[in-house]
Amino acid sequence: MKESIHNIKIIADRIERAADKIQLEGLIDEMIKICKYIKDELKEKKKIANDIKLENINTISFLYKPILKKNYYEGTYLEEFSERRTYELKEAKALDVHNKFWQTHEVLRGNIFGSIPLGLISKDVAERLKFFGWDEVCVDVFEVQERKCSMKELVEYCKIKFLNFLIVNEKSTGAELILHYNI
Repeated sequence: MKESIHNIKIIADRIERAADKIQLEGLIDEMIKICKYIKDELKEKKKIANDIKLENINTISFLYKPILKKNYYEGTYLEEFSERRTYELKEAKALDVHNKFWQTHEVLRGNIFGSIPLGLISKDVAERLKFFGWDEVCVDVFEVQERKCSMKELVEYCKIKFLNFLIVNEKSTGAELILHYNI
């Protein structure tokens, strides 16, 4: 889908520079074709929602470390991010609490790379993490009640429904949870 959206941007640029109405009409037809393709792709992904039943079981305040780069998988950004996150958690004396929490909540997929429930840390620790640039965020916790789709399809569903999320396995109960970060 990203490629299709990129192509729309290219066509929009070409529309602005169209020399005549015939060229303009052809570009508009091309854009309509790509838009229809995207719409069909989204419809197909939305069908997955019928195979997933979620229950909003809680809303919890977290501190999270924001990603500051759009294409965070490029280069060594995530590796450097991880090192900074660990350093900041150590300095704030929150690393042990952070690690214990995430050892009991196995991250399966998602796009949040540093967070901790606010209720697990003292105000002093929270202030120290905020000093390092961590932000407070409300996280909606959804339990997956029923899922008749693959993990890949669940991830696609989450990408459509939630902008910032983690899919986790709560080890103590075996429950599959979706943490939706309201950023």
